[in-house]
This record gives sequence, C-alpha cells and structure tokens, in this order.
Amino acid sequence: MPQHHFLRVGQVVPTDQEVATVEIATPVSDALALMARHGFDQMPVTSNGIVVGVFSYRSLALNLGIVRRQDSALSYPVGDFLEDLTFVRSGSEVEDALEAIHHQGAVLVGDEERLLAVVTTADISSYLWNATRQFMIVRDVELATRYLAQRACATDDELRALVAAVRPAGLDGVPPDRLEDLTFGELISVINGPERFGRVFSRTFGSSRELVFSMLEPVRDVRNKVFHFRDAVTPDEVNLVMNARVWLQRRVRMVQ
Repeated sequence: MPQHHFLRVGQVVPTDQEVATVEIATPVSDALALMARHGFDQMPVTSNGIVVGVFSYRSLALNLGIVRRQDSALSYPVGDFLEDLTFVRSGSEVEDALEAIHHQGAVLVGDEERLLAVVTTADISSYLWNATRQFMIVRDVELATRYLAQRACATDDELRALVAAVRPAGLDGVPPDRLEDLTFGELISVINGPERFGRVFSRTFGSSRELVFSMLEPVRDVRNKVFHFRDAVTPDEVNLVMNARVWLQRRVRMVQ
C-alpha cells in the first residue's frame, strides 16, 4: 500500500525553477543585473561550489555602511554583503519552514554542499492560491446562489416553506428552515422547480430557468470532487465554475 505524505517543502518549489547562484567574488553590479533580469530578490552565493550565504536587496541595504564614501557599492564583491538563510530539507513539512520564510523571506532547500531550491514567500503564496483556488470559486458560487435565493423570497416564512418542500425533515425529524441546512444539490432543486422558479426565484435569477440550471448543475459535480477529494478537477470544469461565478456576480450586482 502506498504511503501517505503530508505537504512537504519540495511540493511548493515551482516546477520550472532553476537554481541560480553567483560566486563570492562577483561584483554587486553583475549580481543586481542578474536578479533584475530573472525577478529574483536574493541569490545564493557560493565559494568553490559551497553555499556561503545569500546576497539580496536586503543584505545590500543593511551593509552599505561598509562602503567608503569615495567608493561605489556596485564595484564591491557580493561576498561583502551576505546574509544567512535557513536550510531545510525537501522532505520537511511546510509548517516547519514557515516561520523562517516569514522572518527571512525565503529558505534554502538542501544543504551547503547540495543546494536544491530556494523557496520564497511568493512561492508559498502561489502554491496556496493554486491549491485553494477551486475551493474559493466553488465557495463563491454556492454563497452567491444562496444569497440570490434568499433575496428572492418576500418573507422568512416563504423561504422556510420552500426549504421544507425540498427536504421535509432532517435526520433528527426536524425540517430544515434555512438554505444553509441544504446540500448544494438540494439548493438547486429549491430554485429549479418550475412553479417555484416562475413565482419566486425569477425575481433574482432572471427569466430563464434553463439557463440557471445549466449554470449551476455542473458546479454540483465539481463541488463534490473538490470537497470530497475525489478525482482531479479538469481545466474545463474550472472554466465552467468560473463562468457560473461571473454570471452570479452580475446577478448579485443587479439586486443589491
């Protein structure tokens, strides 16, 4: 049976990352040009293949006091402007590296003799957004759907009656009285009933019940994948949910 692994540092390293280093005698001007070209905030510095520190905009600023008034810092070697970053193992859990990343802006993956990667705050942010994006857009769709359904009801009693019509009683024998008590599939059923839609929900969802159903029904399948960690969500499915989200945003703006 395959082993289960929790989130590790190696998983947040961008797949296209190529670790770039500079030698300790490299002029600051050359290092800055290289950093600007590649969008780096820091670069590991090596001496005979061994990492001896990191040159960064921060380390340069903090050590400008060593530069003589008649000299230019750009001509100094990067070795005069180093700082230390924490080394972590690729197999370390991400939470073990977060404090160092928070305080230092980055960590080095590997060790002094074998540098594997650099993980920055931007890498963490990018990874977490990509990992949670599908959760967030499904959340937006579900909450916007609830909002429009609730706004369509003239009174709380009308809302409770519509909810109870879809699921008369819960497991405890008490009928639900809030949209939040329904599954997303049940929420769609509340909205999509022909008589209910024309009488109530067309007030906020528009006149086309078929359009509303075509927007929301695919989201239910994607939601089940996302929140139950079943199959991977495909790009086409993400686009379907995004289209529903954009459409719902317009409807929400119309009724606010």
